[in-house]
Amino acid sequence: MVPDEKLPEISVEKKVSEEPKRVGRPRAVKPEEPKPRKWEDVAKEIQKLRKVGMSVPRIAEKLELTYGIVNQIMLRSYKMTANTKKVFERHEAKRLGL
Repeated sequence: MVPDEKLPEISVEKKVSEEPKRVGRPRAVKPEEPKPRKWEDVAKEIQKLRKVGMSVPRIAEKLELTYGIVNQIMLRSYKMTANTKKVFERHEAKRLGL
């Protein structure tokens, strides 16, 4: 028989401080709501795409704009571009459902 001094101590107490680990799907992250773009940034992007040789319909499709808005920037007519910013702002609100 083994003397009592050499036996390991056995603890039957349950540790309450430890929380069980959760197993399952991670929580869904709420996607950010799209924000309206700034006209100045979009106008610069239109001009940059045109310099690389992209056509007006393709630019409109890529930037999700109407042909008319992109065409007004390309023509640079003072009569047409006078209200382009307002038209763009209305288009953005409609595109985002605001």
